[in-house]
Amino acid sequence: MSQSEYVAVQTTVASQQEAETLASAILEARLAACIQVSEVRSYYRWDGVQNDAEQLLTCKTTSACVPGLKELIDDQHPYEEPELIVLPILDGSSGYLNWVSTETS
Repeated sequence: MSQSEYVAVQTTVASQQEAETLASAILEARLAACIQVSEVRSYYRWDGVQNDAEQLLTCKTTSACVPGLKELIDDQHPYEEPELIVLPILDGSSGYLNWVSTETS
């Protein structure tokens, strides 16, 4: 598996307040430069079929920050088994990606 220098890390929480709390902790720890929060509806299997409104956090960061981000999410996420998906950013504007590097240093 090849590793991209820049990644988007996704996780979900149940409420806007949980999203704000988690996003603030991630930004304070400088583990992401930007976090977008979107309202989504998730359909999934967990003790049967579930259907819930959730808040999706998409964290723009570097690969080097992923271990720390995983640890923070493990420690602070309210779910028993939180979603944590790392997606490579294959390309982007050099100015934006440089900003991501600066803000996560």
